[in-house]
Amino acid sequence: MFTSFQKPNESIEKNIKSYMVKFSLIIIHLFYGFFQALYILYINDKPKNKYIRNWSKRLLSILKIHLEINQDLNKLLSSKHFLIVSNHISWIDIFLINSIFPISFLSKGDVASWPVIGKLTKCANTIYIKRGNKKSLTTASNQIEKKLNEMDSIFFFPEGFATDGSKLLPFKSNFFQTAINCNTNILPLAIRYTSNGKFTPAPSYAGDINLAQSLLALIRIKNLKAQISVLPIISSKNNRKVIANKAHQRIYKALRIT
Repeated sequence: MFTSFQKPNESIEKNIKSYMVKFSLIIIHLFYGFFQALYILYINDKPKNKYIRNWSKRLLSILKIHLEINQDLNKLLSSKHFLIVSNHISWIDIFLINSIFPISFLSKGDVASWPVIGKLTKCANTIYIKRGNKKSLTTASNQIEKKLNEMDSIFFFPEGFATDGSKLLPFKSNFFQTAINCNTNILPLAIRYTSNGKFTPAPSYAGDINLAQSLLALIRIKNLKAQISVLPIISSKNNRKVIANKAHQRIYKALRIT
């Protein structure tokens, strides 16, 4: 009986070719999105949202990210609007949500200047904020309240920074006040990435990790799964610090952080 095996060099060459193909597809898709964004900035919401959803789905497909979610988020957000919050791990987080239901996000200001990604986030009606700038904080709060009063949902990451997913930072409570002012309930989500059934920090862009390094890690990881847990709704009829603490507790528990 003969056992077939692959020479080490052949295996390495095969992996390199696979990485190059995936990287090329990602770059083509990003630039396709960039040029389409120049157009969809000027169209109405219905066709824009359809494009954003389809583009996001295609990105997840190219990266071979399998998305699992415990509830029908599309159905929920189609019938109600919320101030949505979650933990933050990767720039991919936004596209996970947009592949289900395109929504406006609150993002750090420097994302707007990122090559290609900046234009893509802008066309998705992203609200940008400059950290440590009180005027920017006030402007962002006003924009969020405008959206909520128009019965649109808004998504933000109350940690303020991305992590590798192994921990949950304290929540900043400032923007929870917008939900109170607009009498809008809060919907907490927990995002977790796994590879072969085990936790992985591969998608993270925390700390000094840049977009290129993040892309490389995503290309190399195998059997990547993104899990979104839709958690119980939190009433806005409380003070912002209590609401922030409730959201933090529910997400922490759902992430099963040890």
